[in-house]
Amino acid sequence: MKKTLTLLLLFLIIGGFTYYLTTKKDTKTTLLTEARNFAVADIDQVHKIFIADRNGKNITLERKVDHWQLNGKYRANPSSVSNLLNTIQKLKIKYTPPRTAIKNIINDIATNNIKVEIYNQGGKKIRGYYVGGVTNDELGTHMIKEDEEEPFVTYVPGFEGSLRVRYMTEEINWRDKAIFQERLVDIQAVSIEYPKQKNKSFKIERVGKAFNIMPFYENTPKINRPVAQGQIEKYLIGYERLVAENFANHYEERDSIEQLLPFSIIRLKTKHAEEKVIKLHPIIKKSKDGKMIISDQGTGIIEKYFADVDGADFMLIQQLVFGKILWGYENFYP
Repeated sequence: MKKTLTLLLLFLIIGGFTYYLTTKKDTKTTLLTEARNFAVADIDQVHKIFIADRNGKNITLERKVDHWQLNGKYRANPSSVSNLLNTIQKLKIKYTPPRTAIKNIINDIATNNIKVEIYNQGGKKIRGYYVGGVTNDELGTHMIKEDEEEPFVTYVPGFEGSLRVRYMTEEINWRDKAIFQERLVDIQAVSIEYPKQKNKSFKIERVGKAFNIMPFYENTPKINRPVAQGQIEKYLIGYERLVAENFANHYEERDSIEQLLPFSIIRLKTKHAEEKVIKLHPIIKKSKDGKMIISDQGTGIIEKYFADVDGADFMLIQQLVFGKILWGYENFYP
């Protein structure tokens, strides 16, 4: 009996010690795995992203129903957000830096880092890490997890270069450049005024389920011919997404240009009583000697415009893109 109790006790001791070692190993493995896990595989979990640099610049991206919002006031550029989400989802460790390089890498991250915080829909932080500089071969990016001490060299499969550029902190770089982004069903009225060509100016208004077109100015003779609804709808579909080439808010001649009579004034109203007013100022193409290049119609060739958007933004747009909405009144009557 005594021998049996001794064997049982010995068995329990060995079993307990084995369990302790196994648990300790699993815990250590879990912690090690967590320290190396930068990616968020299920990207649908991500609802908020905060990015900040050491110079005090930061941006916050939040997922909305049909777009991402920037800093609580602007639409974010879909392409830039897509690149960032792709990075967050596919981020992998390329290798662990050699021990001799770790001190310098940590010092660089400490002084020149970009902090990244990723939250789920409930506001819980699911990832936090710091982005450092690029490796010497420019094929990897140094990163370190929040509250960890070991840096890694990271990459995204299929992409060569620094990942740091995808974690931008300048607000202007994240803003959507779309000037118009309206569905046909949401448009209530559109008008285009050409101050120097009043007979070409027009206004379109929704009347029930159809649209009515009239001259913009009362003294412009009305064209007394029927216009097909399909022709008007074809025109309005052009407002679905019109994107500028770039922002020019700090252009040095902006103030003087805005004082000039615009080439055209575009007004769009939605069913939700929102209104957007765009004033276009043409940039006349010139030759190397500064002379105006004339078209076969005797006017200066226009490839681009400055666009005053609601008196807030000053943007550069292309005739190639916006030309499809710069119709004249007579164009609705082919």
